[in-house]
Amino acid sequence: MKRIKVLHIHTLPVVSGSGINTLLTMAGLNKDRYEVEFACAPDGPLVDEVVNQGIKFHSIRNFVQKISIYNDLMALLELVWLIRHQSYDIVHTHNSKAGFIGRLAARIASVPIIVHTIHGFAFHEYERQPRRSLFIWLERFAAKFTDKLITISEPLRQWGLELMIGKPEKYVTIYSGIEINKFQVKIDIQEKKRQFGIKPADLIVGVVSKLWEGKGHKCILQAARSVITQVPNVKFMFVGEGYLRRELEALTHQLDLGDYVIFTGFRTDIPKVTAIFDIAVLASFFEGLGRVLLESMIQGKPVIATKVGGIVDVVDDGKTGILVPPGDVTALAEAMITLIADEDLRIRMGKAGRAKIDAKFSAQTMVSQIKIVYEELTQMHTDIKK
Repeated sequence: MKRIKVLHIHTLPVVSGSGINTLLTMAGLNKDRYEVEFACAPDGPLVDEVVNQGIKFHSIRNFVQKISIYNDLMALLELVWLIRHQSYDIVHTHNSKAGFIGRLAARIASVPIIVHTIHGFAFHEYERQPRRSLFIWLERFAAKFTDKLITISEPLRQWGLELMIGKPEKYVTIYSGIEINKFQVKIDIQEKKRQFGIKPADLIVGVVSKLWEGKGHKCILQAARSVITQVPNVKFMFVGEGYLRRELEALTHQLDLGDYVIFTGFRTDIPKVTAIFDIAVLASFFEGLGRVLLESMIQGKPVIATKVGGIVDVVDDGKTGILVPPGDVTALAEAMITLIADEDLRIRMGKAGRAKIDAKFSAQTMVSQIKIVYEELTQMHTDIKK
C-alpha cells in the first residue's frame, strides 16, 4: 500500500502546547503507513526536537508572529513552492497564522486533503472588535476549503460553531494528549529545590507557560504581592521563555517580589520541575485546553486556573482545583492563599486530579484518533490509495 505523505505546518519553533501536540502526532504516526514532514520558522527548540525524532524539516523563513503583509505573503509563496514540489497527500496545519497561510497554500497547490487543528483562536472574548472580526472572517474563509477541523477540547468546538466557523460535520474533538508515563517521575524533591535555591520548607506555586501576552503572568505577579503578605514562605516559579520576560522581570522588581519569584527560562526537564510544585497555576485569558494543567494533575498537583475555553474540560472546580475569572487578581490571590494554607485540601485535589487523567488524555489516544481522521479522508480520495 502506498505511503501517505503528510506535511505538518506550525508557525513558530517554540515548545508550546501546540508545538508538543504537533511533535507527538508526527512521532506517533506509523512510519510504514505515513511519510511525515514538518514546516516551521527556523532556529528554535521545537525544530531541534523534530530533527532529533528523524523527521524531515522545511524552513519557512518568513513565518513571523506579528501580522506583516510582506512576510506573510512571502511565507505563502514559500509554502506553495514547497507543497507543489513535494506532492503531499495531506497538509495538516496548526496555530492561527500557519493555519490560514498553510491552508491557503495547500488550496492553491491543489492538495487532496487539508486538515487543521484548532489549538485556540487568535482572538478571545476580550479582543478589540475590529481585530476580532477580521480573524473570525479569516477562520470562516479558510474553513470553507478545510476537510476536517480538529479541536483540542469540546468548548473550543462549541465556540467555533457559535462563530459559524465551518460546518458541524467538519468538526471532531480530539483532546491534546500528554505522555502520561513521562510525567510519572520520582525524584529527590529537596535536591531539585536546592538547584533553584529554594529552601526545603518553602512552598512552590508553579507556572509553566511561554511568556507571551494572554497567559496572565502579570495577574499572577500582582496576586503574588497579596499572597506573600499572608504566606511568606512561598516561591513563584515561572517556567518558560518569551518576549515578555524583561517586562515581567521589571514588574517583579516594581512589586518588590525579587526574593519570591524565579524565572527559569526554557527547560528540557519539565516533568522533574513540575514534580516540585505544590500548586500549578494557569491564568490565561483563553486556552484551547491547557495541557500544562494535565501534566501537573497527573503528578497529583492541585491547580488554579481561569474559567475560560477548554480549561473547564480539564479542571473540576472545587474538586481537582479552583477556577477563577480571567483577569481577577483578587480571586486569584484568594485561591492561592486557600490552597497554600490547607495542605489536606491540596492533597485531596491532587489525588482527584490524578484520578481524572485517564486514557482520554494520553498521547497514544490522540494519535490513534488523528489516524482515524486521516484514513477516513483518504478513503474518499482514490488517487491517494494508488
